[in-house]
Amino acid sequence: MTTEQKPLIAMMLGWEVGIDLLRACAVAAAYHGADFYYFRTSGIKEQSITGIKLENDQWIEGEFRYPDAIYDYTRRRGIANFEKAYSQIGHIPMGHTIKGRSMNKSKVYRIIQKSEALSRTLIPYMTVRDSESLLQFMEKHGKVIFKTNGGYLGRNALTAELKNDVIELFDQKYLHRFSLDDLPRLTEMLTSKRYFVQKMIHSVTPQNHPFHVRVHVCKNGENRWIVAFHSIGLSLTPHVKVTNSDSTYRGTSTWQDFLRNQFGEKENGAFHRRIDNYSVDLANYLEEATGGGFHEIGFDFGVDDQKRFWLFEAGIGLPGTSYYHLQMAMPAVAYTLSLLK
Repeated sequence: MTTEQKPLIAMMLGWEVGIDLLRACAVAAAYHGADFYYFRTSGIKEQSITGIKLENDQWIEGEFRYPDAIYDYTRRRGIANFEKAYSQIGHIPMGHTIKGRSMNKSKVYRIIQKSEALSRTLIPYMTVRDSESLLQFMEKHGKVIFKTNGGYLGRNALTAELKNDVIELFDQKYLHRFSLDDLPRLTEMLTSKRYFVQKMIHSVTPQNHPFHVRVHVCKNGENRWIVAFHSIGLSLTPHVKVTNSDSTYRGTSTWQDFLRNQFGEKENGAFHRRIDNYSVDLANYLEEATGGGFHEIGFDFGVDDQKRFWLFEAGIGLPGTSYYHLQMAMPAVAYTLSLLK
């Protein structure tokens, strides 16, 4: 890179990404004094990359030089189908360097369990292995949720409740009923799909809408963890509890309105400071405990009627957003550029 050239950063994609995020990254790069294009792993060549750049509000395809740094939004390092792509551009600085799918839910939970101060938000959970222990867990906690260890966006999540020796299992569309005699068969099915089970947290608005709070933390241009934005996921169908699923009819709220209506608080009040401080502390702890290799985490929390928040998930693999694209892009681009220092 010569002194006359602007820094050139590129966003690497492995699948379809919403145009709003791509546009936000282009705007963020321009704000930080850099040029930007995005490309797919299939576009990498020996001496150049086929990519797409925003020019005069039009996306133009072209051949570009290798960028100075990459915002990796593929995040499949170590996965067979992507090995060639990562080997071709392995010399270029990237912020996300951990192997794809290496930070599944149970691994993150086990890491957090080692911290007495941070583990207070962990929901009681158990890997599904046998019908006897599963029944004991359900008898103890009542309503539960089943999740796949490597799943995301609430996909394939199941909620269940034990009622008078009958298990009512809801797959977000249909209700299924199992007798206790069916439990071994149900357990076998869950085990084969690598499910684990968690206690269901009663996280609802005064209007009885289930909700979760997403706190998106990321590194900024000073290599410091910050809270980039908060988003609220509301299930507009009260009996559907999985609020982060794209198969759930969802609504949202601004952070300010949520705080006021849910807790009677303003921004930067007690709850706001508490959940933000915890999220930044948790991000720093996870980085130190794992050796890092990531710069964005989406923490999903439920909040009970005592204002106690519980960690639903920590999305390290590929956190996203439906509404806060620029808030997500600005620190991500700043951090990517900081890798050049």
